[in-house]
Amino acid sequence: MPENRPNRRQLLGTLGALPVLGVAAQAAGADDARTKPDAVTRPTFVARSDKQQYDRLKRLDLDDPQVVARQKKMPTGKIGKLTLGRLISGSNLISMNMHARDLDYVGNLAAAYNSEERIFMTLKRCEELGANSIVLKNHNFKRFRLSKYWDEWGGKMKWLADVITTDIDKYERLLVEHLELGADAAYLWGGASDIWYHKKQQDNIVRAFEIMKKYDVPVGIGAHRLEPIEFCEREGLVPDFYIKTLHHDRYWSAHPPENRRFMEMFEPESPEHANYHDNMFCHDHERTIEFMSDVKVPWIAFKILAAGAIPPQDGFQFAFDSGADFVCVGMFDFQVQQDAELTRSCVAKAGGRKRRWA
Repeated sequence: MPENRPNRRQLLGTLGALPVLGVAAQAAGADDARTKPDAVTRPTFVARSDKQQYDRLKRLDLDDPQVVARQKKMPTGKIGKLTLGRLISGSNLISMNMHARDLDYVGNLAAAYNSEERIFMTLKRCEELGANSIVLKNHNFKRFRLSKYWDEWGGKMKWLADVITTDIDKYERLLVEHLELGADAAYLWGGASDIWYHKKQQDNIVRAFEIMKKYDVPVGIGAHRLEPIEFCEREGLVPDFYIKTLHHDRYWSAHPPENRRFMEMFEPESPEHANYHDNMFCHDHERTIEFMSDVKVPWIAFKILAAGAIPPQDGFQFAFDSGADFVCVGMFDFQVQQDAELTRSCVAKAGGRKRRWA
C-alpha cells in the first residue's frame, strides 16, 4: 500500500467540500422523480401480523444473543477485510429496475409495495438471518433516505457501492459520493465494463480500478459479459472481488445462442421473441463457468434467476455448484427467509464444485 494512500476515516473527514453528483440515477435509466425521497414513509399493512412484524423488526436488537445465533447459521466468506454472508441483497427492487420484460405493470406494483420503511423491514430481516450486505447506488439514498436505516433502525448492514457511470472523468467524484454515504466496498458497474470493452476503451477499466484502489475499501470489477473479466486477468489486475452475471439458459424467454449479440443489453429491445428483450444477462454460462474455475478472486454471481425466470432452488444451486462464492439476489421482505434457507442448503450441497470457496 502506498505510504500516502489515505485511509477511509481520513478520507471522509475531508470530503465535505466536494460537490454532490446527480449522474447515477440518469445513467441507470431512472427519471428525475426517482431520485427524490418517496412520499410514502410507512408500509401499507394488509394484516395484523404484518404490523406486528414491522414493530418487531424496528425494535430488534441485532446484538441479542438469540439473533446472533440465527445470523451464524448463514455461511460466510471473505471479500477483502469484510466477512459477508453468502447471500447478498440486490438493489434493483429498490431502484425499480425490475427487468420485467413485457410485464409493464410490475414496476408500478413494486413501487406501490416497496415504501421507504418496507425497505427498512427487508434490510432488518436480511440482517436477522445473516445476509449482512447489500448492493446499493447513491440514488437509492436519494429516493428512500436510506441513512435512516442505520441511524434509526439500528442497522449494521454492509453495502457495496455500484458506481454507475460511463464517463471516466466523473468516476472518482461519483465514487467519493458513495463513500460519503458510508459504502463499505465499491465496484465498477458492469455496464461500464461491457461498454468500454466493446468500444476498445479498456484503459478506462484500468483507470477506474486504480482510482478505487486509492481508497481504503475493498474494490471490485463488475461485468455482464465475460470479456472484461478475461481482460482484467490478462492485465494482472487483482481486485478484491468480481461481480459477474451467472445463470443457465434453460428457461422459456431465453433467446437462441445464434441471436445473442455483445451489446444487445444496451440497445433498443426487440419485439421479436427470438431476440433480446430484457430477458438474458449471462450470454455464455458454460464459458463463464469454465473460465472462472481458474480465477482466484472471490466471485459474487448476480442475476442468478435471470430476473425471475428461473426458480430460486434451481438458480441458487446452479450458481454455487458452478463456482460462485456469493449470490446477489433482489428480495422483497417476504422472500428473505426462503432465500436464506436456500443459501444454507445449496452451499451445503455444492460439494463437487471446482473453485475453492472464498
